[in-house]
Amino acid sequence: METTIDASEHQHPVSEGGDQGASSGAERTPEEVLRAIHESRARVFFHTIVMEAVDLSMALDRHVLLYGLEGLFLMETDRGSWRLPPSRAAWLPAGTHVQTTNIKRVKCASIFFAKDFAPAVSDTLQVFSVSPVMREMIKHAQGWSASSTEKEAHMERFLLTLLELCIEQMALGRQLVLPKARSEQVVAALSYTEARLAEPVRLEEVAAEVAMTPRTLMRKLKAEIRMPWGDFLRTARMLRAMECLANDTPVTETAFAVGYTNMAAFSTAFKKHVGMSPSEYRTLF
Repeated sequence: METTIDASEHQHPVSEGGDQGASSGAERTPEEVLRAIHESRARVFFHTIVMEAVDLSMALDRHVLLYGLEGLFLMETDRGSWRLPPSRAAWLPAGTHVQTTNIKRVKCASIFFAKDFAPAVSDTLQVFSVSPVMREMIKHAQGWSASSTEKEAHMERFLLTLLELCIEQMALGRQLVLPKARSEQVVAALSYTEARLAEPVRLEEVAAEVAMTPRTLMRKLKAEIRMPWGDFLRTARMLRAMECLANDTPVTETAFAVGYTNMAAFSTAFKKHVGMSPSEYRTLF
């Protein structure tokens, strides 16, 4: 895994709990963070990402569970892009190369797992909904300090339980990902679509823009991104709506910005994709 952790630039402060019940832990240097990760089979760190863009490719042979306590950021790999709000977490298998971009200042928890600690977890990047129980478990870990073998064992048991809950959530399959295309024409078609989310854009219009028939474009989309154009459009609209709502855009204005003139239809579509209403989602920020 080629991951770079630079607490002096990318994320500060970096803390690892404290006494049980403490609101935050002692700050650590990047060297101390790396040493603690190498010395443990499972470790939790809390930090704030202050740069607009960060490369999360790992130089550590560790899986990572990433959960944003506050804010919103975009995660991109060579196969797609995801948004990570406080209602969702990301599983980054060892070897994953991820670029993140802040949409709204992010405070997050990173939990590092040795590969033999979590052998049955997915070997592909997953973004999934976080249940209230999981959210409270992650927050609870902020008060920890693994200062003894006994506490270390307790922490591992606790994190193993959290990991099992994550596996259950991953199995539900609600990914909200925009897959990436390979060919120049399909890339152009998807870019054209994303640039017109507020408009009543049609497949025939997009196909004509890239000099294809609608049938040919649909065939290429199936081969390259395994998603029909209509599904891509709906997903892109929901992801754009998530960004707007995270930046305090009113629900009505957000709906118009992603091509909806009927508020009930927008609310229904958003809840189907995100798992909560636009108003509920907006309160997360």
